[in-house]
Amino acid sequence: MKMRCPHCESPANVRTSREISSLTRESYYACSNTACGHVFAAVTEINRTVSPSAIPNPEVRLPLSTHVRRRVLIEQLQTLPTSPIPPPD
Repeated sequence: MKMRCPHCESPANVRTSREISSLTRESYYACSNTACGHVFAAVTEINRTVSPSAIPNPEVRLPLSTHVRRRVLIEQLQTLPTSPIPPPD
């Protein structure tokens, strides 16, 4: 993964990283511009589900993206049984 150096805007590359949690990682970047030499840390966080996992971990709690929530709700509504009682007039 690459980022731009916030000072000289040259590409900066990840040199190392460490896991903070199952959803968060801290990465250390080094600017590719030797005249700048900036080294900085950035945090990457998983913040929502865009496509649900086929083997979800029950300990991981992530909000669903709006389009996923809509699709899941539609699928749930389509699988509901119909009532034998007619709706009121």
